[in-house]
Amino acid sequence: MKQFVFWTGMYNILLAISSLIPAVAKGLGLAVPDSRFYVWLPGILIIYLGVMLILASRDLEARASLVFWEGILRVGGFVVALRYGFFGEFGASLGMVGVIDLIVGLVYIIGLPRVLNRSMVALLLDRKSQVPRGTS
Repeated sequence: MKQFVFWTGMYNILLAISSLIPAVAKGLGLAVPDSRFYVWLPGILIIYLGVMLILASRDLEARASLVFWEGILRVGGFVVALRYGFFGEFGASLGMVGVIDLIVGLVYIIGLPRVLNRSMVALLLDRKSQVPRGTS
């Protein structure tokens, strides 16, 4: 799971940097808004989340709550990307990014509790409690 979290953090950073370069973004099929503010703000936030995931992967046991919350954000990101990618003006490439986010988010939300033997509530509330053996 540590490797998965690390590489999804790298994915965030690479995707965000590529979206900040207009020619690359257009080459990926992303529609670039006229105002660069609406490109740079999400790009910088996504880079931050990527760095946070990379750092969290170094000590996943202690920082698992951050990754779990990132999973929730990714599922929310899927909904936004679905709307503005497949059914909006930003292109199907954004919709595909949303599908990837959904998959990664579900891996975080379902996989972390199992790997770390903690309940979802414990991860949501940053508690160290363990799940009793034989239950999930």
